[in-house]
Amino acid sequence: MAEPTQTPSAHPAPPVLKMIEALSAKCGTPLTPHRFTLPGGVRVGVDGADRDPPKVLVQATRAGGRVKSTHRNKVIADAFKLIWLRDAHFPDATLILALSPDLSHLLSRGSWLSAALDQRRIHTVLVDDNEGNLPPDTTP
Repeated sequence: MAEPTQTPSAHPAPPVLKMIEALSAKCGTPLTPHRFTLPGGVRVGVDGADRDPPKVLVQATRAGGRVKSTHRNKVIADAFKLIWLRDAHFPDATLILALSPDLSHLLSRGSWLSAALDQRRIHTVLVDDNEGNLPPDTTP
């Protein structure tokens, strides 16, 4: 088991911070940006974590306009990072991808990405990036 330490990470963009704050309020768990230093000096930052060692790890993505393949690729890269952190270092962590509503089509029923996220136990939550609110029927 890794013995990570955490220090504040580079600050995510303000809209991503609003998403993390809204998710934190909805979950009732304080989430803040974190940078973990893992064994061997490997450093990795996440958009939100609850503590050290973390029980919740979050990556957030917003499109803020037209959805492009770079947005999809970021969601996939974020999922890969979260899976690696859980599988290699924080086995008890709950993984959450927070996405702006304009990215919801990436999670449509029958999509390979949605199936892969479910199989790898990554929760997806839509967060309104304009208001920083979760839709009322969305629960992490």
